[in-house]
Amino acid sequence: MADPWGISGPDFVVLYIALLGAALLVRVIVSGVVTRRAMRVGAASPGPPPTVYQLAFLAGGPDRAVDAAIAALVERGQLRVNSYQQVSQAGTRPAEPLERAVFEAARLKTTATLRAIGRRSAAMRALEEGLDRRGLLVSAAAKRQARTFGLLLQLGVLAFGVVRLVNGIALGRPVGILVFLVLVAAVLAVVAAVRRAKTGARQPSAAGYRVLGQVRAAASGPVPAGMLAGGVLLGGAAAAVALGGWAMYPDEELSAALAPPMTSSGGGSSGASGSSCSSGSSCGSGSSGGSSCGGGGGCGG
Repeated sequence: MADPWGISGPDFVVLYIALLGAALLVRVIVSGVVTRRAMRVGAASPGPPPTVYQLAFLAGGPDRAVDAAIAALVERGQLRVNSYQQVSQAGTRPAEPLERAVFEAARLKTTATLRAIGRRSAAMRALEEGLDRRGLLVSAAAKRQARTFGLLLQLGVLAFGVVRLVNGIALGRPVGILVFLVLVAAVLAVVAAVRRAKTGARQPSAAGYRVLGQVRAAASGPVPAGMLAGGVLLGGAAAAVALGGWAMYPDEELSAALAPPMTSSGGGSSGASGSSCSSGSSCGSGSSGGSSCGGGGGCGG
């Protein structure tokens, strides 16, 4: 009996494994090339200097921008932190959009919860769009095109295996190993589809890194409040957190209370409250988790 497509079962298995590996390799290479090209934005488009929250986004993504807003509000006394590491409102409603989004959500919430809320806010989308218009972020469209190509490639490999599998079953050939490989191809296709659907944090472009580097160089020493560094008004807790994270917050006890743990579930809406603390004061301690190949029959149909 002639082999289907002129390829024996064992030979097809080897070929299909090679195709799976090649598809993965091509996806990685294409993704890397597209990302590098997208990052090569020569210069930022004309416009006003980036705000401290735009700088925070370039330095650490949307979470860093939310952290900088929390730092500014705590420093000004508009938010307070209790001994359970929960943030709540303590002053007047701010006018700056991201600060306002954080302030309105701060009802006995942890920093991790406020980050999650801030990522989905209209203020964060507007902040990201402003950086995008200036060419300071890697193009989202380019990344999506690369991931679409990877998904189509993976679906093609899956379809090729399914056609051979159906053909092998129709001819009564042993297809145990091919079934396993097709399942692997299906899983890889699902992963590619999920990656395409996910937006993920935007990376700075070359221009974005250059702007961030200029500001960091200008602010490498002590930054007095109101200092104009690299075209950006720096100074205070917001700027320190924007460029360096919570480790740079000027009050060590507040920094420890506000910095979310590495593995945080993002809770913090319970009604318990402890002693409060604001900028300049310290937080008191409080209580706070197949079948195998037959001889000569082949495994690939």
